[in-house]
Amino acid sequence: MSSKFVVNVRNSDLVQCLKQLSAFDGKSRLGVEQAMANAVRRIKSGAVRRVAVASGRLKKSIRSSFSKPKLLGIVRARAPHAHLVEFGAKGAIEKPKRKKALRLAVADGYKYIRRAKIPERKSRPFIMPAYEAEKGKLIADVKAVIRKGR
Repeated sequence: MSSKFVVNVRNSDLVQCLKQLSAFDGKSRLGVEQAMANAVRRIKSGAVRRVAVASGRLKKSIRSSFSKPKLLGIVRARAPHAHLVEFGAKGAIEKPKRKKALRLAVADGYKYIRRAKIPERKSRPFIMPAYEAEKGKLIADVKAVIRKGR
């Protein structure tokens, strides 16, 4: 079972444009839907291009979706380690809480150790840079559709 990793971004210019949308006709709404759906696809492809590839599982787990009624686009990475790649991780030393040793599964059974050192991992963001690269074009496209509908 995989968990999803979602980055939620709010942009004041975009929110303001979408609030004004209710005052316009259906053609404007369709234009905004199309502009946002295109932006979501471009953000997904940008994230796929930027992701660090070791085995390819993370790259294959990147998905996008767009909801027309909510005007909500989602780009997500469903691999269980996606958040560790995007944000990084602090190093730690894990010790057993109630027992004398930690039990680790290895190829030929189990190995018992007193502590485990987890190394620090630097962040290698891929979703936020993809959004930042598309943000200007998305806002410009939405503003152009709204101006055209006036």
